[in-house]
Amino acid sequence: MTIKLFVFLVSDDENFIAQHKALLSRETDLNVHRSAADCRNALASRRPDLILLDAGLPDDDAFKLNRELRDDFDLADLYQVLIGTADDLARDGVEADDLLVKPVHEPVLRHKLALLGRIFSEKAAVRDQMAYAQNVAFTSMSAMGELGVVMQFLSKSFGCHNIQSVAALAIESLRQYELLGAVYIIWEGDGMALTTEGTALPDSQRNLIEQRRTLGRILEIDRKLVVNFDHVTVLVSNLPEDDAQRLGRIRDNIATLAEGIESRIAGLLLEHDNILKQQGIRYAAYEIRNSVKNLHARQMADLTHSRELISQVIDEFEQAFLHTGIPSAIENQLIGDLVDLRRKISEIVGRPGEVHEQLNIVIAALDTIAGTVDAAA
Repeated sequence: MTIKLFVFLVSDDENFIAQHKALLSRETDLNVHRSAADCRNALASRRPDLILLDAGLPDDDAFKLNRELRDDFDLADLYQVLIGTADDLARDGVEADDLLVKPVHEPVLRHKLALLGRIFSEKAAVRDQMAYAQNVAFTSMSAMGELGVVMQFLSKSFGCHNIQSVAALAIESLRQYELLGAVYIIWEGDGMALTTEGTALPDSQRNLIEQRRTLGRILEIDRKLVVNFDHVTVLVSNLPEDDAQRLGRIRDNIATLAEGIESRIAGLLLEHDNILKQQGIRYAAYEIRNSVKNLHARQMADLTHSRELISQVIDEFEQAFLHTGIPSAIENQLIGDLVDLRRKISEIVGRPGEVHEQLNIVIAALDTIAGTVDAAA
């Protein structure tokens, strides 16, 4: 049985489109694009089974599109049928999957579509068989032993970005073993518990876990298994004691599972702690940056005011000398001393603030540690 193909027809030849659109629409799921640009835009959202590409597009757009698709990693296997004159199809560099020579007669096009339909149906059947084979292989690998459950948890746990999802994945692992029990997790004064039954943790099981959390790594009594780590306790309440070999494998695998849970929880807590520290550093850098900006503004205002006061005092001394009647030589010496004093004081108050410079160095160091911080305007 053939399938109905999804086809892009890329052509600006209105006569060709009018002549064959009825057949193409009946035999395929057809999209018509009258330029290479329209086809490119459509390919960004939908992928056809094949492209009927008219070589007569202006500016060699058909051949450019043909090469672009062949060079694109994601679209290189897209089936292309190039339509054109014998001269067009004989050009160097043309690498279409199939060719149609103009003028294209309807029986020829119908036969070509039927042939392509059978080819794609066979490919779809092969893909289905491969998917089935892969599924069977995966199922067989999972059934090879209980260790596959632990390996699956360890693989998937890296995709868990919060404690709740890790606990849910661990519960699913217990269910795959057909075990009844609970996963109990505590961290920084908080905690949570999930059960294989999907109900709240019974008080009897909670008391059992809390009593045995500090008594050892692995405890087993009355068909109950408790495996303890710093942040995790796994409780199994229906150990298969009638099968000693399976019991041993279950005990080992649950211990490995609990260790995997502990490892992922510790990693998540460390990531959370690092995020909080980074946020704190960023906040500190932001506050220091604003303080430095305000300090610099106040410093500049104080420097300006100090210069004005110094100049005013020196000017007043100079005016006072004019009315004291002291000898000219002494007056000139005093005025020279005042001018020299003005220069020295101006040099002192005009120096850049060392505190401001040191704080800017601290801010740069904090930015490097915490990552990019939005600079204050």
